[in-house]
Order: sequence, then C-alpha cells, then structure tokens
Amino acid sequence: MFAPDAVMRALGFLSRLPVPARFFNEPGKPPADDAAAYPLAGVVIALPGALVLLTIGALAAPLLAAALAVLTTIALTGALHEDGLADAADGFGGGASPERRLAIMKDSAIGAYGVIAIAGSLLLRIVSLAAIAQAASPLAAALTFIAAHGVARAAMVWHWTRLAGARPGGTADAAGQPTPDAMNAALLAGGAVFLLAAVLPAGLGAAAVAGLLVLAATAGFARLCRRMIGGHTGDTIGASEQIAEAAMLISLAMAL
Repeated sequence: MFAPDAVMRALGFLSRLPVPARFFNEPGKPPADDAAAYPLAGVVIALPGALVLLTIGALAAPLLAAALAVLTTIALTGALHEDGLADAADGFGGGASPERRLAIMKDSAIGAYGVIAIAGSLLLRIVSLAAIAQAASPLAAALTFIAAHGVARAAMVWHWTRLAGARPGGTADAAGQPTPDAMNAALLAGGAVFLLAAVLPAGLGAAAVAGLLVLAATAGFARLCRRMIGGHTGDTIGASEQIAEAAMLISLAMAL
C-alpha cells in the first residue's frame, strides 16, 4: 500500500506535480485504490512549503514566511482542497434542502460563504504557522507544517471511507471508495507522520491536544455532512483536509 508507485499516483491525483505516465499504466484503476498512500503524498506536497518556512523564516518576519509557505502548497495542489472547502461552504450555507445544497456545490460559481471559508482557512493557517515559528523556531514550524499535511490527508481518507457517497455518479463516486484496510493504513501512516513531525518539535502534551482537536473537527464535520447532504462528495473530501490541517496548526499554535 505504501509502494512508490502508489505514492506517485497519489501525488498525481492530489497535486499538479509532474508524475510520469508510466505510473498510470493500469487503465480503470480508481484513485481510491491508492488512498493508503495519501498521507505520504501529503508529506511530499508539504516539503517545498516547509523549505520556504526555513529559508524565508531565517531572513524575514514569520508572518511573511508562513504566507509564502501556505501559498506554495496551494500552487502545488492547484487549490484542489480549497475549492472543495468553498463549494461545501456555499452549499451548506445557501441550501435549504439536501438536493439544493448538492446543486449549489456542483455549480462552479463561488458565493459569499465560499469566499469567507477560503479567506478564513488562509488566515488561520498562516497566522498559526507564524505563531509556531515565533514561539518555537522556523524549524518547528516547518516540521509541524509537514505533520499537518500528512495528518490532514489521513483525515480525508477517513472521511471518504466512513461516509457513503451523497451524489451517485459524481466525482467522488467515479474515484471509488477506499477499503477499510486502506483507511487503516492511511491512519497508520498519518499517525507515524504525526509522531515524527509534531511530537518532536511540540512535545507530547501539545501534540496530544492537537491530535484530539483534529479528531473532533474531522468527526464533527463528517456528522455535519451526513446531516446536510446524507454523505460525502468530492467537495466535502477536500474540505475535510482543510479543516483537519487548520485544526492541527491552530491547536499547536495555542499550545506552544
């Protein structure tokens, strides 16, 4: 499940990094089959941003370094998860019924709820990263940034697996459904990343608080999705990544 081929295909699905075509030689293989490798792909996606935090953080204010790091990862993913967050916010905020919410989420236009959601996500992640760098060090911020991306992809797989599809024939439905074994492997990989990249710079107590907040935020959002639209969509899967990432960074910033 953690083979290099699976990680490369996960990167091809989750980012705009150039992945050679030879990794996609199996026609009809759904992205969900590589879900176990998503946390490791998240680590790879976060590495350039972590490098930005280290280099710019040594030369300029933590807030500038944090902003450039977050924007770097957004450029690498093509704002994939931010787009999901915005669509979910518009649908949940503007629809009066599950059918209307799903219709709004499918619309490519962005509304006020979506703009506010993206702005809030950016603000919270940037300010939290800057606070970590200022309270500890740019290295600590870089490590927690990597941990947040790995853990958030694990949370995304959990959300994807635990909820039924809300829109038959939609993007998430076409991508398949991760198996329970793939979900468990993703959670294991996310936990390993968390231990290596969060516990070391933040300490066991702060990391434990962060882990609990991520669990609560992920479970709470899944419950909201079940109530609002009856399950998951591609948009809610992306939104779950944003929520878990922000929750982890916020809690570590408060604990340090």
